[in-house]
Amino acid sequence: MAEIAALEISIKLKDIKPAVSRKLIVPVTIRYDQLHVLLQLAFGWTNSHLYSFRVKHQPDREYVGYVDDMGIGGEQILASQAYVYPDLQNNEILYTYDFGEDWEHVIALKRVLTFDEIQGVQVPSCTWSRGANQAEDGQDAEAAVEFNRQSLNQELTLWSRAGEQMIRADDLGLIPKFY
Repeated sequence: MAEIAALEISIKLKDIKPAVSRKLIVPVTIRYDQLHVLLQLAFGWTNSHLYSFRVKHQPDREYVGYVDDMGIGGEQILASQAYVYPDLQNNEILYTYDFGEDWEHVIALKRVLTFDEIQGVQVPSCTWSRGANQAEDGQDAEAAVEFNRQSLNQELTLWSRAGEQMIRADDLGLIPKFY
């Protein structure tokens, strides 16, 4: 049996008309914090708000960027400490960004890809899209910005080269810092 190298996932922004969705190819080893950055890029956002991931069959567990020490709610796990694929194998994942606006997304596994199947394919990459990028602060359809898949794939190429810098930087790591 061939070894799994990547995942094709679909991401649909809930409760938005006209529909907004993306298909991405991501490494099988992607963590939740890394997926958060890719979703920020894919939807044209700026990583300015908190986020969480929840697995549909485990509503009391959430993966977060920062653990809430108040003890409110269910189990919180740092997004940097968990991989997406084990949860995504048999379940959809719900991604919420900006708890004020409550941008909710449904993430589903479309297919797994072997090393042979990704020969010549950029990983990560956006393979399909529908709908414009929504304004981050405010669900105003008139403020939507046209989506550009070629530009996104250029940013994803930068992401794949930047490593952890992308996770830790306020600018998503796209602007190099020289210290």
